[in-house]
Amino acid sequence: MKFRQKVHEVFNLKPDILVVPESENIERLGLTKKDYPELSDSKWIGDNQSKGLSIFTFNDFKIDLFENYSNNYKYILPVTVSRKNKSYRVIGVWTKKIEEKKKGHNNYIRQVYLSLIEYESFLNFENIIVCGDFNSNLFWKRSGIDNNHQMVLDQLDDKNIHSSYHQFFNEEQGKENIPTYYHYHHQDKPFHIDFCFLSNKLIKKLKKVHIGEFEDWMHLSDHVPMTIELSDQ
Repeated sequence: MKFRQKVHEVFNLKPDILVVPESENIERLGLTKKDYPELSDSKWIGDNQSKGLSIFTFNDFKIDLFENYSNNYKYILPVTVSRKNKSYRVIGVWTKKIEEKKKGHNNYIRQVYLSLIEYESFLNFENIIVCGDFNSNLFWKRSGIDNNHQMVLDQLDDKNIHSSYHQFFNEEQGKENIPTYYHYHHQDKPFHIDFCFLSNKLIKKLKKVHIGEFEDWMHLSDHVPMTIELSDQ
């Protein structure tokens, strides 16, 4: 929240594509070409003007919303990001509680599971990026209807889409050594709940994965940024 107070620090990472969960409506940010000449396009979705999901692009990349985007999974946002002869299909993710817990509910990681079924055709592309705040980890062995993390991993694996972090650091799901989130900003309560999955073609171009440091980001957010660098960018 209050992303307008943090936008400069995040934009200083100089991305081409930026996914920001829990961000306020872009219209509130006061972004100008003079201040951010590299900014090319943006898309925000949300019910709360202070807390939605944003995708920004820079360096002439443009955003087109997937024509079959479903409001049933509001914060699972499929877009095409393109520039000249480069095109990526991006799914921005922010999972959250959206209804009371009951049989068949769509909360948290189950949103991703159900949306990937609906967006199955969208994933049939060579350049796929699925990234954001999943609020989930294989470490938590939930029971019943919430036990969808492994199912999401299986869905993506079936499409040859894999976690950039785990590929780069050669770690197993559920056994991550570097946290992406610190509960209530406490360094002694670390979790790894943010992910960036890449299709096989992009995984082969993976050059670097960097996770922000606690000391650098905790005054801004309880999450730290995950930065993915590809060899052709």
